[in-house]
Formats: sequence, structure tokens, C-alpha cells
Amino acid sequence: MESNELNIPSTVKDPHYRYKMPKIQTAIQGSGNGIKTNWTNLPDVSNALKVPVEYPLKFIGRELGSNTELKTNSYLINGSHSVEKMQELLDKFIKKYVLCPKCHLPEIHGKIKVTKKEIKSTCRSCGATCKLDNAHDFATYIRRNPPQYEEEDKVAGEKTSNEKEKEKEKEKKVEKEKKGKKDKKIDKELKKKIKECCIQLPKILNDEESLEKNIEEINKFIGKYEFSLDVKFYCLTFGVIPNEIYTKAFTHRLPIIKHFIQKESDNNPDEALFNFIIGLQDNIFSKQKGENKKYISSLLYYLYDRDILSEEFWLDYLGGKIQEKYQSMLNSPEAEKKFKEAANEFSNWIENGPYEGEEEEKKESENKEPEKKEKEEKEDEEDKKEKKKDKKKKGKKKKDKKKDEEKEEKKDEKKEEKEEEKGEKKEEKKEDDIDIDAI
Repeated sequence: MESNELNIPSTVKDPHYRYKMPKIQTAIQGSGNGIKTNWTNLPDVSNALKVPVEYPLKFIGRELGSNTELKTNSYLINGSHSVEKMQELLDKFIKKYVLCPKCHLPEIHGKIKVTKKEIKSTCRSCGATCKLDNAHDFATYIRRNPPQYEEEDKVAGEKTSNEKEKEKEKEKKVEKEKKGKKDKKIDKELKKKIKECCIQLPKILNDEESLEKNIEEINKFIGKYEFSLDVKFYCLTFGVIPNEIYTKAFTHRLPIIKHFIQKESDNNPDEALFNFIIGLQDNIFSKQKGENKKYISSLLYYLYDRDILSEEFWLDYLGGKIQEKYQSMLNSPEAEKKFKEAANEFSNWIENGPYEGEEEEKKESENKEPEKKEKEEKEDEEDKKEKKKDKKKKGKKKKDKKKDEEKEEKKDEKKEEKEEEKGEKKEEKKEDDIDIDAI
């Protein structure tokens, strides 16, 4: 009877291998464009691998380029996918993030240390401390969602990296709370200045002028107010970004925002970008009353393509890490919630989209295709020319052969004629001889 278990990974064929996992079980749901693969026994597989339940699902989803969905008792991957293909990708995940890079045994659970820059593991079996695959795109997901270990997975008296990070975050929160509520309140005088700045700033801008000229004028104007960073970017967003998205004015003015964000690159670029997002939130859902919310994902794609918004920042924003790190008195939780919901398409693309470099490879291949076609066309033309030359040569050879044959035939005919003449002469001589003998 066939076993319902496989080795970890399934490429190990030793029947006595003690590390086992259940075979993948799936069910296809829906049809047409809405077809999905439900990984029905994912919790059992994840438990055997001793990894968070979402890790294998997210990894395989990224490898397949499909969105994933984690619900109660349903673990979905968009599209119809075979068990064999999923097992192949699960083995790839296991080799990268479950096995010890040195002894190749699945004994690193509970001993994975995650930092902002890299993922390391210490093996329970051989004791080796090694780096896991930090170059793979999924490493970014692990760094943002590090594994949570139970008490039994800890070394006695040792705190996990997650606990240490939580403690640091708590300390930061306490420090911010100590500053008091004064910093979080906007007094009447500040409100007046913000309103004045937001009204006057668009009047200073001239879309016919150069980028440098507009930036110079804005610097002079906004510098007078001596705003804090959050107020400054709030005013810039309201004053610089027009209500109509994707107009000439929008495309002309967006580099101005990019300039001011990059200006903060040495100090706090994430805080500058966060306050720009706060401005967008309030602009779209307060000033415009949500009229342009359907364009939010498109707008974020636009910002991403122009290197204003990064994948790392957006994932931190979705997870609330940016909000905890950079608190702003102008951030509206209600507007933020609506903004995130409206940006769902962009968020899914960031979480499950192509790996870094994949789009470039596609573009390169697309660029190479016309070159290949040109080469093939040239080769075909050359082949045709050569074939024509060969045909001409063959034609000439045939003509030459015919001429040679005709010449030989003529020679043979002449020879025959000469032989016939000789034969006639011999006969005449014989007749003469006979006549002479007779006389």
C-alpha cells in the first residue's frame, strides 16, 4: 500500500529517513478566470515542516506568479496547479528555508534569527550557524513576517529576535507618549498657517516654468513657515498635487514631490514619504470626498515606477510599522483605512508580484526578439540567395552537359559517316579485284 507521507524533502529516497511530511492534497475550485487551487492539508504540511502556515503558500504563490488567499480552512492559490508542480516548489522552499545549509537536515526550527538585513539559522543537529537564502525575493517576506516561536522552541533564558524587536518598539512608544499630547494637537495658529500655505502654494507654481525654478520658488515660500516635516509634506501634497490625477499638471508636478522626498534621504526618507502618503489620504478622502479613490492603485503604480515608492516601504506601511515609527498628528485612521482598501490591487501585486529582475529579464527578452527575427530574416534571405545560386549553377551544369552530349553525338555521327565511307571504298576495291582476276 502506498504511503501518504514523503521525506523532507521528497527528493530524499531513503525509506528509513525519519523526517516525514504529508503528501500535498488539493482541490480545484471555481472555473474560468475564477478558478483556484485549495491546498486542503496545508496546516498539516506546515506543522511537519515547523514553519508558519502562510510560508509555503506565499512561497509557492510567488514562484507561480499567482495571488494567494489565506482564510479559515481554505488556503487558495489563483489558477489550477498540479500536485506534482506544487511538490516541486515545496521542495525548493524546504531546501532554502527548512534545511540546515551545512548538514541538510530539517533541524533549524526555532533557531532562525531575522534582522533587517539577513536571515540566519543555527542547526540543532550539527550546531552550525549559517545564512539562509537572503537573495531570494521571499526573504523580504520573512524579514517582514518573522516566525513566531513557542516556549519549547526557545533556548533557556534566551529571547527570540521577535521579542527583542517588540521590546524596542514598546520602548519607542513609551518615549513618544512621554512627550505629551501637546505635540499631537494642532492649535488654531498652526491651522491658520496650514490653510494659508495650502491656498497660496498653487498660485506660486507655474507649469510653464522649469522644474528647478518651481522648486526654488517653493523653497523660498514654504521655508518662511518653519513647519515640522509632517506639516510641510501635508502642505506640499495639497498645494502641489492637483485634484485631477494623470493630467499634464500632475506629471509635471510629481517630480517636485520626488525632489523634496529625496532631499530627506540622508535623514528620514521613509518619514517624508509617509507624510506624503498621509497628504494623499486626506486629499482624496477629505478634500475630494473619495471621487478619485478608484485611481489610487494606478497612482501607486505610477509612484512605484518612478522610484518614489518602494516595495519595502509599502509592506511596512500595510503592516503598521511605519505608523508606529513615525507618528503624525495629521494622520487620520479613517482615511488611512479607506486608502488601504482602495489600494488593494496594488498591495496584492507587491505581495505576490514578479521577483526583482524578472521584469527586466522579460524586457530584455522582448528587446532580443526583434533582433532574433531580423537575424532569422537575414539568414532566410541569405539561404534563398544561396539556393538561387545553387540552382543557377545546376542549370549551367545541365546546359554544359547537354552541349557536351550534343558534341559527342556529332562526333559519333561523323565517325560513323567516315567508317561507312571507308566500308564502301573497301567493297569497291574488292569488286575491282574480282573483276581483274576474272579477266
